[in-house]
Amino acid sequence: MENLVICVDRDDDIGRKTKARGPIIGVEENLAVARELALVDPEDTDTNAIFAAVKIAKEIGSEVVTLTGDKQVGVTSDTRIAKQLDKVLEEFKPMGVILVVDGAEDENVIPIIESRIKINSVKTVIVRQSQELERAYFKIINFIKEIEEDPNLARLVFGIPGLVLILIAIGGAFGVMVQATTIVIAIIGVYLLIKGFGYEEEFFTRISHFLKSLSVEKISTFTYLVATVVFLVAVSYGYSEVFGQESIDLILAAFIVGSANLMLAAVVIAVIGKIIDDYSSGKYLNVRTDLVFLAFIFLVKLTLESGARFWLKQPSPTEIPSYIISLLAGIIIFIGVIKITEYLFIEEIEARKRLISNFANMEVYDEKGELLGKVNRVLLDGSKLIGLKVKRRIIPKEDIISREERIVVRVK
Repeated sequence: MENLVICVDRDDDIGRKTKARGPIIGVEENLAVARELALVDPEDTDTNAIFAAVKIAKEIGSEVVTLTGDKQVGVTSDTRIAKQLDKVLEEFKPMGVILVVDGAEDENVIPIIESRIKINSVKTVIVRQSQELERAYFKIINFIKEIEEDPNLARLVFGIPGLVLILIAIGGAFGVMVQATTIVIAIIGVYLLIKGFGYEEEFFTRISHFLKSLSVEKISTFTYLVATVVFLVAVSYGYSEVFGQESIDLILAAFIVGSANLMLAAVVIAVIGKIIDDYSSGKYLNVRTDLVFLAFIFLVKLTLESGARFWLKQPSPTEIPSYIISLLAGIIIFIGVIKITEYLFIEEIEARKRLISNFANMEVYDEKGELLGKVNRVLLDGSKLIGLKVKRRIIPKEDIISREERIVVRVK
């Protein structure tokens, strides 16, 4: 056979919508699948690709084959296509192939086919009006993926604009009233900052765990509710102090002075509930983290409030030592809490260190032996393992299959 016509569905829309499995061999078989796919989803472009492949096969008097991949586009889908291609080439032994695809995504299989046989022609079947739009779409998607793979570039492209938007939002928030656009800008800014520094998946995972942890049976659920109310009251008190101030630095200082005590109270209420729940469930290392966090928040509050009062009042040189002493007292308390809790929870801390050392920098592979990367962070709940972070991927503990010389995980 001189030329074999091959149609490719890389993301396996055909399999998911018609249950047909590649390779689909023959004109009648392909027409039957195309008709079924058209009835299930008339807008699916794979239907047009199959019809185009059949048309070409009839014109040149050749055979037509459709190869299907997997919804997990990438290594999994391309491996399946490669196996089907090897089977087809062994059966028909063509001198070359004519490749038919429905867009830029499926064109990514060209190197796989070229490594096995010569491609004499490539036919891309897409709606003419959307061709340039689709190519532009994939260029943008690939550009974003390249940025996400490079942490330094991600911080530049996402992190810096995110920080700028947050600063703009802060500047707008201390006006006479908070506008909806200011809130939207702040949300976008926070998201870009999180994404830019590579914590997007971890951030949403923690939010998900937090929401799942809420229960009427836990004290923390009630204290979180009370803390939210106190926080909102603190914000209103802060805004009541900013009127009459002219410059942004004085507005910010007045807001801190007016809200600092109630904001600290909100944090204390929320953390106390969490401490009770963590202690009740035996998560003693989390109790230590909660206590250190409280000491840190107290130090931050003391520092910001002292600085804000200093800025508003512009005290005389004789009053400056009192500010310095209060800051030193906060630092001493913070260090003291760290050292005392370190002594009280030494066994849990050592267990945590051993767990981190056992997994840190180990190579991680999927079930098929593909290297996913090295562990760059061990995710723990106290001294208990909850998952691993490999590059930007978070792998839950339940998906870890084995850990000997290397880690093998289940990729969903």
